[in-house]
Amino acid sequence: MNMDDRRKFERIALPDSTKVFAHDKQGERLGRVRVIGRGGLLIETRQAFDPGSHHELVLVDDTEGIKRPVPAVARYITPQGIGFEFETLEPDAAVEIGVIIGKYYSATAGH
Repeated sequence: MNMDDRRKFERIALPDSTKVFAHDKQGERLGRVRVIGRGGLLIETRQAFDPGSHHELVLVDDTEGIKRPVPAVARYITPQGIGFEFETLEPDAAVEIGVIIGKYYSATAGH
């Protein structure tokens, strides 16, 4: 089964100009969010994460005033970064992720 078959949620690749970042719970920037969906995200980072490890990530989009903690599990490593699956999303976090997806969806639709 390839990754596309397992995806339950649409994912949006964020343009290079995007200012959406993931921080750790201490506030250190881990890297830029390359892909985001309701199920998880892909972070471009040099930091090492073990697949299966649990983390409290903070999703930050200053242009939207978003600074939202999200519990996530590292799932896979690619040359582009680390893929995380959200463990649980509070309603407010789901709304804010929807805002980010909606903002970039129209820009990426049709590609």
